[in-house]
Amino acid sequence: MPILLICLTIVYGLMAAFVWRFQRVGGDKPYPIKTELLILSVALLVHSLVLWQPLLGGKQIILGFGYSISMIVWLMLMLYFAGSFFYRLRGLQLLLYPVAALSMLAALVFPGHYTGYLATNWPFMLHIASSLLAYGLFGLTALLAVLILWLDRHLHQHRFSPMVAFLPPLLSLEKLMFQGMWAGFLLLTVSVVSGTVFSEEVFGVPARFSHKTVFGILSWLIYAALLFKRRQSGWRGKKVAVWTIVGFVSLMLAYVGSKFVLEVMLKNGA
Repeated sequence: MPILLICLTIVYGLMAAFVWRFQRVGGDKPYPIKTELLILSVALLVHSLVLWQPLLGGKQIILGFGYSISMIVWLMLMLYFAGSFFYRLRGLQLLLYPVAALSMLAALVFPGHYTGYLATNWPFMLHIASSLLAYGLFGLTALLAVLILWLDRHLHQHRFSPMVAFLPPLLSLEKLMFQGMWAGFLLLTVSVVSGTVFSEEVFGVPARFSHKTVFGILSWLIYAALLFKRRQSGWRGKKVAVWTIVGFVSLMLAYVGSKFVLEVMLKNGA
C-alpha cells in the first residue's frame, strides 16, 4: 500500500494548494465545490481501501501511530464530505487537506503493527468505533476553533482580506463547532464508559488508572464544561475556541500521544 499512500499524499496536497490559491485570487468566482467533492469522493475510496484492507479475510486490526492518525483524518474527511451537502463548510479545507496530506506521510513512515484484537470482538469494536468517531468530530471542531481564532483576529484588526471573504460568518462557525461538539461528546461518553465497564473484555485487563484514563477523563470534563456553559449562558468567543483546542489536544494525548511515544520516540511496537 505504500504507492497508494504516496498518491493520496499528492492528491490531498494538490487539493490543499488549490484551496489556498483560490481563497487568495478567486475573487468573486464561485467556488467549485461539486468538482472538489467529486475528486474527494475518489480519494476517499482509495483511502478506505488502504485502511480497511487489513480487515479483509478476518485479519487482525492495525492500531499503530500512523494508522490511527490516518483513520481519524479519514473520518474527518468523511464527515466533511457528508456535511458539505447540508452545511456551508467552506474554509475547513484550508486546514483539513494539509492535515490529510501529513497524515498520509505519517501512515507511510509509521505503518503500525497488527494487534491481537479481531473485528469480531464486539466490546472492543464498540470502544474503538465510538473513540475514533469522537476523535473525528472533535478534530473538525478543533479546526473550526482555529478558523474562529483566525477570523476573530482579522475582524478585530479591521483587516479585510481574502480569508475573511472566503470563510463563513463567525457565528456560523461557532454554531457548527458546538453542533459537532455535542455529537462528539455523546460518542466520547460511550467510549469512556465502554472502556471502563468492558475493560477486561476490551483490553484483557481490569480497568486501571493510567495516563490514558487521565487525559480521556480530562478531555471529557473540558467538553462537558464547554457545553454546559454554552447552554447556560450562550458562552462564545476566543476563550471557547481556545478551550476547544485544549480539549482536543488532551484527547489526542490519551491515545495517539502514547502511540507516538512508544512507536516513534522509544521505537517500541507495544
